[in-house]
Amino acid sequence: RDSVLQQSGQLDPQMDGPSVRQFIESPGIQVTPNVDYLGFNVDDPANRRRSVYRFVFRTLPDPFLEAMDCPDASQLAPERTESVTALQALATLNDRQMARQAELLSAEIAAHHSSIEQQTQALFETILGRSPAVHEANAVAAYVREHGRTNACRFLWNTNEFMFVE
Repeated sequence: RDSVLQQSGQLDPQMDGPSVRQFIESPGIQVTPNVDYLGFNVDDPANRRRSVYRFVFRTLPDPFLEAMDCPDASQLAPERTESVTALQALATLNDRQMARQAELLSAEIAAHHSSIEQQTQALFETILGRSPAVHEANAVAAYVREHGRTNACRFLWNTNEFMFVE
């Protein structure tokens, strides 16, 4: 999440300060409130803060972070669990925040590069930190022509090369 915000130019680098609530809160039946993560405005400045500054209810986890193996806030987690599931790939492709960040990165790339080949090169350099091999550049350029730059951003964010540190 933080890497995507950084790449799209949206990460708020501010250190310290209060936690931010990245959800809409309303009174619940008992003590625990109702929280709406999906209805929260993806362009709200609170969404730009690093994940470590997110306010988390121990009993109401964020669905996106939960899919990405964020530890249960109600338990001690001396080691972080790691899994690879289809749910993670679907969350990366379909989460509203991820889709919005892809739109922003796509617009930034288009503003500085005119041809699809240059845009593909810039996508690889921004997202994966390297130039594409010829066959990769051709495949992703064809993907951009058929599905658009924004979807190419989401596709590249879903690659093993982006998701995992080797």
